Amino acid sequence: MKYTRKLNYKWLLLFLFCYISNAEAAEVLRFDSRWKFYLGDKGQEAIQPGYNDSDWRALDLPHDWSIEGAYEQTANGTDWQSGFLPAGIGWYRKTFSYDPDWNGKKVRIQFDGIYLNSEVWINGHSLGKRPNGYIGFEYDLTPYLKTGDNCIAVKVDQSKPLTGRWYTGSGIYRHVYLHVSSPVHIGYSGVYFNVDTFLPDKAVCSVDVSIVNPAEEMVQVVSCLLDKSGQTVARSSGTGNVVSGDKVEMEVVYPERWSPDNPFVYTLVCQLKKGETVVDEVRQPVGFRSLAFSPEFGFKLNGKVVKLKGVCDHHTAGAVGAAVPEDVLYYRLKLLKEMGCNAIRTAHNPFSPEFYTMCDTMGLMVLNEGLDGWNTPKAADDYGNYFEEWWEKDMTAFIKRDRNHPSVIMWSIGNEVYKSSAEIQCNLVNLFHSLDTRPVTQGGADPTRGMSVDYKKNFGSLDIVGFNGNGEEVGEFEKFRKNFPSVCAVATEVPHTYQTRGVYRTKTQWRRRDFPAPWEQGDPVKWDQFEKRVYPIPDLTDEEFFPEEAANPYYQSSYDNASVRISIRKSWQRTCSFPWLMGEFRWGSFDYLGEAAWPQRCGNFGIIDVAAMPKDAYFLYQSLWSDKPMVHLLPHWTHTRKEGQIVPVVVYTNCDSVELLLNGVSLGTQPYEGEQLVWKVPYKAGKIEARAKMGHEIVVTDLQQTASSPYTVAFSANKSVLRAGTGDVARLELGVVDKDGVLCPYASEELSFELEGSVRLLGVDNGDPVDMFPYKQPRCRTFRGKCVLLLQATDTPGTAVITVWSDKLKEKKITLDIK
Repeated sequence: MKYTRKLNYKWLLLFLFCYISNAEAAEVLRFDSRWKFYLGDKGQEAIQPGYNDSDWRALDLPHDWSIEGAYEQTANGTDWQSGFLPAGIGWYRKTFSYDPDWNGKKVRIQFDGIYLNSEVWINGHSLGKRPNGYIGFEYDLTPYLKTGDNCIAVKVDQSKPLTGRWYTGSGIYRHVYLHVSSPVHIGYSGVYFNVDTFLPDKAVCSVDVSIVNPAEEMVQVVSCLLDKSGQTVARSSGTGNVVSGDKVEMEVVYPERWSPDNPFVYTLVCQLKKGETVVDEVRQPVGFRSLAFSPEFGFKLNGKVVKLKGVCDHHTAGAVGAAVPEDVLYYRLKLLKEMGCNAIRTAHNPFSPEFYTMCDTMGLMVLNEGLDGWNTPKAADDYGNYFEEWWEKDMTAFIKRDRNHPSVIMWSIGNEVYKSSAEIQCNLVNLFHSLDTRPVTQGGADPTRGMSVDYKKNFGSLDIVGFNGNGEEVGEFEKFRKNFPSVCAVATEVPHTYQTRGVYRTKTQWRRRDFPAPWEQGDPVKWDQFEKRVYPIPDLTDEEFFPEEAANPYYQSSYDNASVRISIRKSWQRTCSFPWLMGEFRWGSFDYLGEAAWPQRCGNFGIIDVAAMPKDAYFLYQSLWSDKPMVHLLPHWTHTRKEGQIVPVVVYTNCDSVELLLNGVSLGTQPYEGEQLVWKVPYKAGKIEARAKMGHEIVVTDLQQTASSPYTVAFSANKSVLRAGTGDVARLELGVVDKDGVLCPYASEELSFELEGSVRLLGVDNGDPVDMFPYKQPRCRTFRGKCVLLLQATDTPGTAVITVWSDKLKEKKITLDIK
């Protein structure tokens, strides 16, 4: 059947899955359901249609088999970089019936992502191999299809598991589509939309359509732009025969301009016609916006200077691994948007097609990164082993797939590239320039990994120089500006700070001094040498208020005082002080699996934890990046046996001033002048409240309250109604509370979940970086009082009842409606 899912997001237009066609002779089928899977190497017999796969596991795609496994320090063959979860070899098979309507048509299969080293067969015939795990591709099935049953077989070879410097996932982890069209059709990623000219009253755009036309038939190429109401605002047509239609131009009078504040997108419709018959059609979102990059003003969007308030993000999502449902992805992007974030760097690989469309329609700019390293492997088995043979084909596919998205504002060709070659950099830049007009940058050097910071040698071919760890060091931006005043620059990975949700220390922590990273073990550069390169972060107290937290060295403080070289506040102050610097992309957005030494499953780089629960740093960024009035105070206010001790109370706000009250008694008012506000308060149980004012009016408040003994579980759900058969996901955030509903911030309770009705367990998580539990089990221990339960609708409408229970707590029942 055709995939015609109607999305419930108000912000998302019907073209989210922009490959779906309305042409009579063309259709696109979602090809995710009813696959068979086997973990292990079955050998070549598994490619044959008659092979007996009855004992294989039945599942729907997308699928990541690694996230279903158990953490093991050595047995899995992975390491601290790739995350201690099983890799190996996996096989997928799907049997489907030939449709007589396909007679005389072209049938193609499209994979949006297989990690990694995939090989695909149809009815025993090899269609090809693809080593890159992040690039989408398609194969022509037509010559090998037969009447009756047909069988697709896919081998995914992760037998050499050291393929990434982060958790990558394994399997067919993105969507699969079947394209059925006329033999003459629009090629894969075959439409190029470009805004050539902006005038005060109109814009001129061009559309170039690549045609697959084996019989060299003459066809008409029709392109039109639709606004949000479906009205045609521009239309052009041309003719074509072999590989391309005529490049056509369209004028749009007073086009609505795309920006993060106004993510207005048009629908570009490209059709191939024989006479009056439409034989193929592609629809996709496009937008109008002007980009300008300068070593004087930094970055302008639509003629206005904009600072990039960016984050670096990995493609995985905690408990679901690499197979990220759209609901989960949207929730994560919405969190970032509400924080004030306006840009995302895809670290360090192409993301799913859905990601870019969501960024288009939500208003998030994208620094689109295609590669981590080049021809020298950074992890033993990574893409560097295949770079020489595949880079040009893979990067061409990457650019053509994403270049029509208005959210994409620049490209990146690499990240902290080891043994970088000026020749390779030049070749990559030239390829990107030949296929698109946007500038090219590259993630900069990281001196803690022994990388050279030689701008002329290592960044000479770039349009924009990118700064990673080197941009955090004392005087580095100033030195660059003095030596290269005519070069554009952006902080591609600045700053690097650490936090563990709900954990606090009042004494400053530095990574190299207090919790060195694996790559810093044995580094001859000692702290007394390194200290002069960092920006000081004063201790909040002379004596540690939270000495009990020192028992776990893998947890870092949720004050802004655990870092590599610079605090969040100092970094943003410096970014804003340099007009020529376009902005910054902090590392990172969410905690991510991998890049953490045993017994950690993830590091604490994120401002949101691995379970997608915000840390205090999230609210610090909100105070710096968002215009919506806000206030947030920390730490929590449950400090047993510490009566009378001085605790630093920190407040983040973007309002004019904040008054702090303890048990209704004012502790004074402080004006906000771009820095955090700090009160030194003798601890007393009760309620502590921050009242933020604009002028003399209280506009927003925040409250922390002392908790008594754990009593039951409270919950919040991002949705209570799901649609059957759509893959909809409900996210339940559970908190252990006392009898008054106050969160117990130290609660570590084993919660069990019983599911009845039309939902299945997608995953559980608690955000604890050292809790290595199975994500698919119906139980989870709370960390700092909280955990998260992800539930996915099945195909059957009805009611779902989730019972949450614990030996020590009052039982809780939660109901979801499956329509």
